[in-house]
Amino acid sequence: MTEPADPVAAEAVAHHDAATHMDTHASLSDDDHGHAAETLGPIDWQKWAFAVAGGIAGLIVLVFFFAAIS
Repeated sequence: MTEPADPVAAEAVAHHDAATHMDTHASLSDDDHGHAAETLGPIDWQKWAFAVAGGIAGLIVLVFFFAAIS
């Protein structure tokens, strides 16, 4: 593609380039979609305890399964 002889037209073409557009209109803290940063909430210890208990229960089931087929 050749560059236009008119400097205003050249700037308009450069303005629509994706990298140039993001560099011109976005700050370093913005993401690609313009979403604000969200903060994480507190740790839900009860849900983590249920997850760990479920994992242990699953391992117990696997141990008894392999003991039953061996």
